Amino acid sequence: MTASEQQQPPGSQAQSPEVQPALDFDSASAEAESFEALYAQLEGIATQLEAGSLSLEESISLYERGMELATRCQQLLGDVEQRIEVLRQRANGGSDLQ
Repeated sequence: MTASEQQQPPGSQAQSPEVQPALDFDSASAEAESFEALYAQLEGIATQLEAGSLSLEESISLYERGMELATRCQQLLGDVEQRIEVLRQRANGGSDLQ
């Protein structure tokens, strides 16, 4: 066991667990996640930003990620609205389906 391993408590991490996942954002992963999962991430980012304990660079990175998540959530909601409209038109016997 090295000296650095002895000084660090077991299970401890070098970086803050609240910040690390947020800074490793991959927009491609947002495409595959559910609305609920994306929204939960967005809420977590808002909480972190509101706490005000991050550096400016970390705050900017989180804000960028939050904007990407918000955009993806809006896309998902738009898709659902279109599906609902199609179902509504079918239920009403509408022939002007898109």
